[in-house]
Amino acid sequence: MSEWKKYKLGDLINVKHGFAFKGEFFSDQPTQDILLTPGNFKIGGGFKADKFKYYNGDYPADYILKEGDILITMTDLSKAGDTLGYSAKIPKHSGIKYLHNQRLGLVQFKSDEIDPDFLYWVLRTKPYQFYIVGSATGSTVKHTSPTRICSYEFQAPKDIEEQRQIAQILSSLDDKIELNLQMNQTLEAMAQAIFKEWFVNFNFPGFDGELVDGLPKGWRMGKLGDEFNLIMGQSPPGTSYNEIGEGMVFYQGRTDFGFRFPTNRLYTTEPKRIAKPLDTLVSVRAPVGDINMANEMCCVGRGLSSVRHKSDAYSFTYYMMKNLEPVFNGFEGEGTVFGSINKSNFESIEIIVPSNEIIYEFETVVNPLDDKILENTKQIQTLTQTRDTLLPKLMSGQISLNQNFQD
Repeated sequence: MSEWKKYKLGDLINVKHGFAFKGEFFSDQPTQDILLTPGNFKIGGGFKADKFKYYNGDYPADYILKEGDILITMTDLSKAGDTLGYSAKIPKHSGIKYLHNQRLGLVQFKSDEIDPDFLYWVLRTKPYQFYIVGSATGSTVKHTSPTRICSYEFQAPKDIEEQRQIAQILSSLDDKIELNLQMNQTLEAMAQAIFKEWFVNFNFPGFDGELVDGLPKGWRMGKLGDEFNLIMGQSPPGTSYNEIGEGMVFYQGRTDFGFRFPTNRLYTTEPKRIAKPLDTLVSVRAPVGDINMANEMCCVGRGLSSVRHKSDAYSFTYYMMKNLEPVFNGFEGEGTVFGSINKSNFESIEIIVPSNEIIYEFETVVNPLDDKILENTKQIQTLTQTRDTLLPKLMSGQISLNQNFQD
């Protein structure tokens, strides 16, 4: 192994606090100013470009972030501190501004002994994150600080070029993962556009423009429960839970939801309510209406329901549930503390019922898009596993760069 040296973060970087943006200027409507939060960090580190918060007020110019800037989460609401201390890198962007919000730390380099990309990966290692979580303050909300972050020590090659090469291997895997994610977003947007065009705008193949009571001939209004099979989740005994893969994968609620498919984290040896592969999973407790799709047989807990059209049209089911988001939003205040929807209310939702022929044709057009999303997701899982296996070994010198890494 080449010569490695112990470094202390505080000798290499400063961590700058974010700006306290005024709540009165927060906006739900998209603006060019995006206010980053800990919610824009993936578990394990990395930038998450969704669920943005927007800003519509004045702010100091030196809190505008640049492409390649490295941020660190300083606050985490989860019990395990899932994102606390991890790093994310500002991606390429144009026409918008990413703003450096409070609760996020900006890495400012003060030494050329460390490659910025290599340090980015140091801040995504488990030993570093365990150190940050272990020294965090707060019970419900965990906090860290620049002082705690800068006290962390780690080993790294003295050769800056070797640091760059290690970072490049990990970053190339991350880039492939991100490319597949972007492709999936494009494919889903295409499928959603087709659903809207056919089932909202009534611009579907073969339609002659004739409406009967405001609907195409052969279509009608109906209740969701009459057209879809709906299973409300039920949580197994807590003693049956495990994280080592015993039994069936278990999703309690939307915590493990991803872009399309949930992440396997928890298992149960005593499953109660079962969802089949390609069933649509709908969150029935706050927030009501978040949507994912099962990619394998799974147990659903009381925070979820599984839905499938009675014809087994899985794509139509998924995009119909996505289209019902405004309806689900109406149940956010139904619970005494948190929003919820019960089976009776769920099944009573009024929907447009297209002809079976159009549903079948929609499946013919959209199934290939959804199947490609599933294929890309499996590639993402493989690439992620490879990256997460290599990360600790490369960052500790257990794997030599003399080993031949193939793209």
